[in-house]
Amino acid sequence: MNVVLFKYQFKPHWAVIVLTLLFIALFTRLGFWQLSRANEKKQMLAMAQTLSQKQAIKWPSGEILPKQYQRLNTQGYFLPAVFLLDNQHYQHQFGYDVISPLVLTNGDVVLVDRGWVAADLMRHALPSIDSPNGLVDIDGSAYYPSSKNWLLGPAMDKKDENLAIIELIDTQLISQFLHKSVYPFIIRLSSQSKYGFVRDWPVIAMSVERHYGYAFQWFAIAFAIFIIFIILNMKKKV
Repeated sequence: MNVVLFKYQFKPHWAVIVLTLLFIALFTRLGFWQLSRANEKKQMLAMAQTLSQKQAIKWPSGEILPKQYQRLNTQGYFLPAVFLLDNQHYQHQFGYDVISPLVLTNGDVVLVDRGWVAADLMRHALPSIDSPNGLVDIDGSAYYPSSKNWLLGPAMDKKDENLAIIELIDTQLISQFLHKSVYPFIIRLSSQSKYGFVRDWPVIAMSVERHYGYAFQWFAIAFAIFIIFIILNMKKKV
């Protein structure tokens, strides 16, 4: 490729052209991926806002599973088992989310996230969690945990027959622990309900604005590579 422009000659090597195009394509794709993630987050926020304003439904009602973020009201009995979801933070403090299995009046089991509790930073002691006895009334919202999680170690650390630390909410793994079938979603206990701890769950972990910011950065890098490619391959004619 040889282009003459005024007193300059543009003559890059073909290998440099290919490498430059690959990097530009990579960073441009990353930029569009961040834009798509921002759009997904906007839809999630809109859905959560819409469902939060609707009346809570009595559940279970038939075999229909609730929608993500749908408000629910149900009754049941807490099992003695408790699962502590590890590596949860509130106001920059380390702790656990308390997950308790609830046996519904129809005999099925659903997991209830009762909120956050502080933990011992040295992990020498685990928090003591009490579950109420008898029939309880539960208000909350349905939440389907993400299946796109990476783990370097075991997903569950069993402490005794009724206590385990979990790295993620895996309903199949918890079903094996309980020897009972568990619904594929959890109920996040509402702030008005009893039997809970600190309840402050963001709908999204990263804001839409941050995704737009990352998209701008990737597009800027792609543009910078293009400009550098032009400048480095422009040579003044002798």
